[in-house]
Amino acid sequence: MPPDKLIPDLQFCASSREEWRAWLQQNHAGASEIWLVYFKKHTGKPTVDYAESVEEALCFGWVDGLKKRIDEDRYAHRFSPRKAKSKWTPLNIQRARKMIEAGKMTEAGLVSFRQRLEYDEKFLQARTQKKLELPAEMEAAIKLNEAAWNNFKQLAPGYRKQYVGWLVSAKKPATRTRRLEEAIRLLARNKKLGMK
Repeated sequence: MPPDKLIPDLQFCASSREEWRAWLQQNHAGASEIWLVYFKKHTGKPTVDYAESVEEALCFGWVDGLKKRIDEDRYAHRFSPRKAKSKWTPLNIQRARKMIEAGKMTEAGLVSFRQRLEYDEKFLQARTQKKLELPAEMEAAIKLNEAAWNNFKQLAPGYRKQYVGWLVSAKKPATRTRRLEEAIRLLARNKKLGMK
């Protein structure tokens, strides 16, 4: 979407933090996105501060995304509801905690923040799980390539675990197949995961 062709119906220009919060209060549950328009400092026009706009968005379970230049005087950030498994930056975690302490976080924002905690805990649990086993069908596929299997067996336990974790964490069969093919290719060349 070119910067000078932002869809007018999806634009909102808030002159203050309060005005932006009021928009979120009214629309956070039904809208799929909004381009929040900011005036640049040289214009002298009242506009919501970027950091404050992110804080308010987090209060409603929303997050900022793309930034687009509109013209010499304005730019816009795309805001949308946060997905359950999206990664939280340390800064946004800090901002969310600040909003919780200030009593400004809504139920929608708290649900989003709790989902982050649940996802982070599951991810950490999967990574720290002591016994991570290679499924039999994957082991059989790797064994078909003798070099790949021998190199896999020679890997240090940590690197083996990294491969297994990567292979079994794929949810879709197509992703598992693709990862397995990539793993065999790397292992046949005696490469660790992540090396080309």
